[in-house]
Amino acid sequence: MTWTRFLLKSQDGDVRWLNQTLLMPTTEPSGVLSERLAPRVFEDIHEKGKNPDGAYWAEYGNSGGKFNLFERVCERVPKSRPWLLRDFIRYVQPDPPPLLESRTRLMGYTYQRGLLFVPGRVVSAVKHLNPALYADLEQRCAKALVKAATPETLIFVIAFLHEMTWRRRHDVEASGRLAYDAVDEFTTSFSRREFDDADMLAQRLHGPLVDAVANVVVWGDRCAPSKFVPSLEDLSALPFLMEKSREMLDACACLHAAGEEWYECMGRPLPERYQEGAIEVTCDGISSHTPAPASIAAALLALKSNVLRVHADVEREYEDSLQSTPVMKTTRSKPVGNRDSDRRATKLPRRSRPSSGAKSA
Repeated sequence: MTWTRFLLKSQDGDVRWLNQTLLMPTTEPSGVLSERLAPRVFEDIHEKGKNPDGAYWAEYGNSGGKFNLFERVCERVPKSRPWLLRDFIRYVQPDPPPLLESRTRLMGYTYQRGLLFVPGRVVSAVKHLNPALYADLEQRCAKALVKAATPETLIFVIAFLHEMTWRRRHDVEASGRLAYDAVDEFTTSFSRREFDDADMLAQRLHGPLVDAVANVVVWGDRCAPSKFVPSLEDLSALPFLMEKSREMLDACACLHAAGEEWYECMGRPLPERYQEGAIEVTCDGISSHTPAPASIAAALLALKSNVLRVHADVEREYEDSLQSTPVMKTTRSKPVGNRDSDRRATKLPRRSRPSSGAKSA
């Protein structure tokens, strides 16, 4: 139900081109049925609440086998895929999914966006070096994750809570609050997005999603250990995200060396860009380096700028999610099923060269 309403909104309520193209085989992606002959396939699942994710529909004119309507729509409107909410099925069950499933979601979310988690030891260093900056980042980053209000970010937040529950059973207040806030924002966003039946959707989804968060908090620590993921080894209480780049890794190394856990950096040189003015101390043949105040200030600024920019991009996904790629509207000189065509034709006509006036979105 959420998926069809997302599509209606993203296509400004005009799904005629979906109907005119969905019955065409995948080998004819630019094929278009005439509006007169195109069955109301999309409206059928929308009005009756049918599940589109299955090979139930026959190709036009019985020219092929059955096809999956959901997959065929996603070929034309890729941003609609997460709105079927398939990824939430395992989380709304009485028990959380395996920990590996949540870890896979965390890795997928960061990998697709070219991001890394800011290491927990670096977050602790920021809190020690500049408490006001830490408080600002905590508030603004959490707000951005909540305001994104997309299926991908909501399930990322729930998966992060699962990881936190498994690691620190008695220290999940911050990540739990973030997850509950994200659920509230996601379901109330339907009205702001002007989805059809927004209140009904919110009422149906809010309860199960709140239960999913509660189940993770209560039972998440009982999940069996899963594959070790080095990038998840050192996490903070909240998911601070940064760009995956040499510049950010260097800033993190500098702040780690300046924080309360500086001793963990003994024997490691500072990144070249932060070596100027550093103090070197040698003990038992092992050197430690304390960055100069100017280097610490530069590293804090670099981290702050990058983290806030990354989270602002995540928040913008709220608006971007509705800016779907329009359905292909390439026409033929003689569309399938025009007035001169045989209604009973079972074979698609040969593809003709588009006329000079043909349009393409």
